[in-house]
Amino acid sequence: MALSNTALAQNDYIITLKNDTLRGEITKPLIGKHRFKETEESKPIVISEKNTKVYHRTFSTKEPETFVARALPNQSKPIFLQLHEQGEIQIYEFQRTTYGQYGNTTVTSWYASKGDGPLFSIKTSALSFSRAEKENNFEQLLGDNPTLWARFKAEKSFSFDVLRNYIKLYNEEKKNTTTTK
Repeated sequence: MALSNTALAQNDYIITLKNDTLRGEITKPLIGKHRFKETEESKPIVISEKNTKVYHRTFSTKEPETFVARALPNQSKPIFLQLHEQGEIQIYEFQRTTYGQYGNTTVTSWYASKGDGPLFSIKTSALSFSRAEKENNFEQLLGDNPTLWARFKAEKSFSFDVLRNYIKLYNEEKKNTTTTK
C-alpha cells in the first residue's frame, strides 16, 4: 500500500507571496493557467499573481523556465514575465497574442530592471518608432559603466541578442567587481 502525500518530482517550484518556497510539479493544461501540485495526492492549485511571486518549471526536452510576477511600466497589476537573465540587471520577456479574423499575431516585448527597480522597455517585435526611447531606457541600465556604454553606442545592431549580450557583460563585470572587494 502506498503512503499518502507521495512526493512528486522536485525540480519545479513556486515562491509564494509569503516567500515560502514549495517544491512539486507544475503542469500546463491546454486551456488556462499553469497548475502546481506539491504531492501526488494534493489538489492542484492554479498559479496566479495573487498567490505566487515566482514559479520555475523544468522540462525534459527544453531549458527550464522561470516566471516572475512584475508590473509592466505604467501598470499597477503584476503579470508573469519570463526571466531570461538574472544578475544586477534582469531581462524579462512578455508575449501577447491577439486573435483576429485573418490570423493570430504574437508580439514579444522585452523589459529589463536593476534589482527590484522599475522595468524599462528595451525591445519589442511590434512595429515601433521609439528606438531612441528604448536606447534611453537601455542607457539607464548600462550608463553607470561608461566603457560598456560606449561599446554599445558603437554597435550598429539593436537586436535582442546584442542587448542580452551587453547585459550579460554588465552582470559579469558587476559580479567580478563584487567578488574582488
